[in-house]
Amino acid sequence: MEQAAGFAPPPAPVPVAWSVVPVDFKVVKKGPEMAMHDATGRLAFRVAGVGGEGGGSALFDADGGVLVTVRTSGQGEWQAFNGKSLEHRHIIFTAKLLSVSSTRKEVLVFVPPRSSFEDSKPSYRLLGSTFRRACTIIKGDSIVAQTNLLYKLKKTIYSRRKFRVTIYPGNDNILIMAMIMTFFVEK
Repeated sequence: MEQAAGFAPPPAPVPVAWSVVPVDFKVVKKGPEMAMHDATGRLAFRVAGVGGEGGGSALFDADGGVLVTVRTSGQGEWQAFNGKSLEHRHIIFTAKLLSVSSTRKEVLVFVPPRSSFEDSKPSYRLLGSTFRRACTIIKGDSIVAQTNLLYKLKKTIYSRRKFRVTIYPGNDNILIMAMIMTFFVEK
């Protein structure tokens, strides 16, 4: 089979490691627990309290496997660990509550080994209002994720139990969900 002059076959697709479009999750919060559903309505993540040593909360995948465990390490400080581990070498991030009021909350997140509480510049900043289910996650000068209430036209009363998480391309969904869990669940 001959090709016409000037016609080239289409290039092979390039594998993409990260999503190229924003990813939305619908979150339903009941007390300290949360369920995160993907765009098709399937359960993607779940947040629940964990008992045992240290207590805290855990981010589970759809199959019930523990992805991240978060526990408090003092007044307004949290540590997030990979899986069920609570060992210092498995820390994913540490978070520190910078300011809180009835309308605004700010949390600084430090991801090792690049940053720590001693560093003046955090890896991420979480700004928002837990009452309004609003949180903006900022890395440097870029917004990497946002949450907001699920608004519906012609509805005057909105449920604060349901909100949306939008994660922008090039970001780790599990890390973002763990930070959101820390912002909305941990006190």
